Amino acid sequence: ADEAAAVGCATETAALDAYADGLPTDRPVVITAASYNGRPTDDAAAFTAWLDGTPDLTGVTYAVLGVGDRNWAATYQQVPTRVDARLAELGATRLTDRAAADASGDLAGVVREFTSRLRTALLQQYGDPDAGHGTPDEPVHAYTVRTLTGGPLDALAERHGLVPMKVTEAYDLTAPGHPRTKRFLRVALPEGVGYRTADHLAVLPVNAPELVDRAVAAFGLDADAVLDIRAARPRRDGLAVDRPLTVRRLLTHHVELQERPTARQLALLAEADPCPPERAALAGLADDDPRTLVELAEDHPALRGALDWPLLLDLLTPLRPRSYSVSSSPAVAPHHADLMVSVLDAPARSGRGRYRGTGSGHLASLAAGDTVYARVQPCRDAFRVEGSAPVVMVAAGTGLAPFRGVVADRTAARARGAELPPALLYFGCDAPDADYLHAEELRSAERAGAVSLRPAFSAAPVNGASFVQHRIAAEADEVWRLLTAGARVYVCGDGTRMAPGVRAAFRTLYQDRTPGADATAARRWLDTLVADGRYVEDVYAAG
Repeated sequence: ADEAAAVGCATETAALDAYADGLPTDRPVVITAASYNGRPTDDAAAFTAWLDGTPDLTGVTYAVLGVGDRNWAATYQQVPTRVDARLAELGATRLTDRAAADASGDLAGVVREFTSRLRTALLQQYGDPDAGHGTPDEPVHAYTVRTLTGGPLDALAERHGLVPMKVTEAYDLTAPGHPRTKRFLRVALPEGVGYRTADHLAVLPVNAPELVDRAVAAFGLDADAVLDIRAARPRRDGLAVDRPLTVRRLLTHHVELQERPTARQLALLAEADPCPPERAALAGLADDDPRTLVELAEDHPALRGALDWPLLLDLLTPLRPRSYSVSSSPAVAPHHADLMVSVLDAPARSGRGRYRGTGSGHLASLAAGDTVYARVQPCRDAFRVEGSAPVVMVAAGTGLAPFRGVVADRTAARARGAELPPALLYFGCDAPDADYLHAEELRSAERAGAVSLRPAFSAAPVNGASFVQHRIAAEADEVWRLLTAGARVYVCGDGTRMAPGVRAAFRTLYQDRTPGADATAARRWLDTLVADGRYVEDVYAAG
C-alpha cells in the first residue's frame, strides 16, 4: 500500500473476506494470501469459497503475493497458487506474476522484488510518471514545530495496537537446574480488555542490555548520542519513532539485534566494508550462514564505524511483537492472562557463546511490578475447543498453554454440575519431578472429572512411551473409539518434530483399524479430518 501510494495511487487495505461478494473492476487488486494446513486463513475463507463458485471475473486486474513456509512442504503456497490460477481461469488480467515469499528463506527479498515489479506495472498502467516528485511550496514561516505528547514508547505501542500491562506474578515452572526453563507469568488486563480461552498475547520484547552493548561495540557507536530519525516517506513497516532518542534507547526498544541478515542486507553490508578481503568474504557468504548482523560486524572489524545511520537503519529490522498462547481461562480469571514461556537459552548456532531468545529472554527477566506492552490476539476460530464433542488434546512443553485454559473451563463447568464429553490430554515432559507443568492443578482437574491426563516422559518413559505419539499409539483403541464418536483433535507445540510424529501416529491408528487401507488412504483420511475442522494444529517451527 505504501509503494502504491508513492506512485500516486489511492490505496485501501482490507481482509479478503471483505470482498467475498465481488472484486472491483475500476482499480487494480493486490492480494496477499497464506495457507494454514492447506486451507485459507480465517479472514479469507469466505473469499476463497466465493472465488470457487463465481462464474466470471473479466475486467478485474490483479496481482498475488503468497506467503508461506517451505518447512510445511505438502501445503506450501497452496492457497495463493490456487487463488492466482482461479482468477486467471475466470478471465481476470494478471498485473504481474505471482510471488512466493518463504518465511524460512529470503522473505523480505521476495517481497521487495514483487513490490518493485508491482510498482513498475502500476506506473505503466495507472500511475502518473511524475507522481510524488512535485516541488513543494516555499515555507511561509521560518520554523516548523511539532508538539510531542505521551511517553517515548507510545508511538511504538500505537503502531502495534499495544497497551501497558502490569506483571503481577512471575516464577519458574520447572525444577531448579532444569536445562530448559519454563517460566510462568501473570499480567493484569487493563479495563475493557478481555480474552477468550486459547487466545494469544502479543508482547513487545526489549533487547537485553548485554546485547545492546555488543551492538554498540561492533558497529562503533556512541550509546549516548541523540538521533532525530525522520522517515523519507511514511511506511507501515518502518520504525515507529516520533521524537529524538539516544542510540541505546533505539537499540533497546526499536530494532531486532538477533536476526540473520537477508541477501539484500548482506549485499549492502559487503558494499559498505572498506576492507577488500572482508568485503570479498561477506560477498561470498553461504545462504545458511548462521551469524546475526551483530556477529558479522564483530567478525569483520573494518565495519566498525563504517556504517552511517541511514544505512544501519536499512540493516536493522524494526522490533516486532512475539505471540504467546494464553494459558488461563476467562471463566476463572477474566481480569488477568497467564503465560507459559519456554526460555530459549542455548549455544549459539554461530558458535559464539550462547543465544538467548529475544522474546523469551525478555519475559524471563520480568518480575512482579514490571510492565509489558501487549495486546490480546484472537486465536483461529478452528482452534477453539468445542464443548459438545469428545476432545483429544496433544501438546509438548509450553504447547500445553491453551489446553490449561480448556481444562480450567471444563473444571468450572463441572463445578456447576455440567455433564461433559470425554477429554484426553496428551502432553510431553522430561520427567514427573522436572517439568510436569502445573502438575497439582491438572491432577485436581482430573479428580474433578474434567479431563483424563496422559503425560509422556521422555527421560522416564512408562511402557516404552517416551513421547506423546508413542502414548497415543499405545492407547490407540481408546482414541479410535472417541474418533468414531465424533471427537475433535487439537495439537499445540513444536511443528518440527512433535506435530509430524502425532500426524503419523493418527495415520497408523486409522490404517491399522481400516481393512484394506494403505498409506495413501490414511493420508486422505487425515486430510478429511483437517478439512472438516476435526484435526486442528497450532504449531510453530522450533527456534
